Amino acid sequence: MGLFPFRGGAPAAADVLRRALGVLWLADALVKILLPFGVRPGEHSYEQIMTAETGPPGLHHVLAWEANTFLAHPFLWWLPAAVELCIGVWLVARPGSRRALAGSAGWAVLVWAVGEGVGGLFSGLSSVLGEYPGAALLYAAAAAVLFPRRPPRAEAGSAAEAGVMGQWSRAGWLALWIGAAYFTALPQGGEAGLPFMLTINRSEAPGPLRSLDVAELRWLTVGHTDLLGFAVAAACLAVGFAVFLGFLPRLFLSLSALSALAGWVAVQNLGGILTGSATDVGTGPALILLALAFWPVAAARRPDARQPGAAAAAPGLPAAPPAAHDLSDA
Repeated sequence: MGLFPFRGGAPAAADVLRRALGVLWLADALVKILLPFGVRPGEHSYEQIMTAETGPPGLHHVLAWEANTFLAHPFLWWLPAAVELCIGVWLVARPGSRRALAGSAGWAVLVWAVGEGVGGLFSGLSSVLGEYPGAALLYAAAAAVLFPRRPPRAEAGSAAEAGVMGQWSRAGWLALWIGAAYFTALPQGGEAGLPFMLTINRSEAPGPLRSLDVAELRWLTVGHTDLLGFAVAAACLAVGFAVFLGFLPRLFLSLSALSALAGWVAVQNLGGILTGSATDVGTGPALILLALAFWPVAAARRPDARQPGAAAAAPGLPAAPPAAHDLSDA
């Protein structure tokens, strides 16, 4: 039995996950609405500029202008919040709407480029335990793999395979985790790496999370940082190829979800939503959502010989006449 034993199988599971994507958009809108009342409004944008320092100069200038604008007028955060609020409500109310998913993907790509600095990928210090590849890009990926097909594939093995991408969605999953392995295996000792991120988090996080950050920083010496990176990178490769090949998918999807949860709590400090400076809820929930999109689901139920009125005739014998109650229902 799959995780989603709903009648309708993969299409029904896809509707649930599209609504979950809408809930994530609503959560992002909420943290943006509350941002002007936080302790450090607008400073989050400066951190994004720092991660984009090694990227194209044009992107850096755009982010610098954006950060200065939002810092001078913090209530402007309510404009993107309004867009995300509309997308979230639309997806929750109409999870099968192609227009809602197209709007979700388009807005997510825009936010990823000019709001997240392309997820900091150009810095070379992105990590799956941190913000790889950027929460907005994961929202776009979720919208793509959950984009409904007409007619839906009721016999699909997962919610992702029931969409327009079909089996090709597995190739997207593989590319995501190969990238995660590559960036996570890179040295993380410089600015915007894991130790730097934990140092920033330590100064902002509430008590229990601050203690966790301190303990992690104590352990993450240069050698330990590389060791952790290689171990997590190997796990990323295993997750990517196992799900792509259909080998023990539940086991490796569980591993991907647990890794995302660990990074979201222990490194991202719940996406920074408790600091008053976050502009989204982080990558952890979106990675878990993608893992659920590929989780094997229960197939749609079909009539079988044990159901009344659905018995098939045996080979060489005429079909049995319908029962009396069947005639009365006709």
